[in-house]
Amino acid sequence: MKIEKSDRRVKYTKMLLKKSLVELMREQPISKISIKILCEAADINRSTFYAHYTDQYDLLKQLEQEVITELKKHIFKEDFSRHSPQTMHVMNQILDYVARNCDLFKILLSENGDTSFHKEMMYLAQQAAISDINNNVSIDERTSEYLQCFAVTGTLSIVQKWLQDGMVESTEKMTELISRILYKGTDSFHPSK
Repeated sequence: MKIEKSDRRVKYTKMLLKKSLVELMREQPISKISIKILCEAADINRSTFYAHYTDQYDLLKQLEQEVITELKKHIFKEDFSRHSPQTMHVMNQILDYVARNCDLFKILLSENGDTSFHKEMMYLAQQAAISDINNNVSIDERTSEYLQCFAVTGTLSIVQKWLQDGMVESTEKMTELISRILYKGTDSFHPSK
């Protein structure tokens, strides 16, 4: 029974620290956030912080890894190279996860976020979503790289804008928009097409 209570306390402390870090990163980059400020915001002492993390960068890295792990659970369920109802369902699940954790994603994808996290997100998306571009023998390698870059950065930019604008559109509408751009291109938005 003591272990369970202790585990709950540890989880609660970590949750407080993560929440405090996200709040502080709304105003400043991690390089400007000291352990002292972080502990004050979470209302814990420094020794408690150091029992779980080596520094604020370690806390941020662990938070980012939790996000990547959760995204991988969704992303690798489906082959995104083909447009299908299952692809749409998984894409919608990913956007639902982003929406449920919007404050976190706003920070992680902002200028105050970690650039290595951005790169990891890009790499993850490229690995999962663009395999048909690589496998298309009629597309040379350089063109394939440009198409991958366009698809991944475009999708992340759409998600960033959606978050910044307060997620006015539903996740279903955003799934449809991203899917339409990725699989049908911008010409599909012209009324004559």
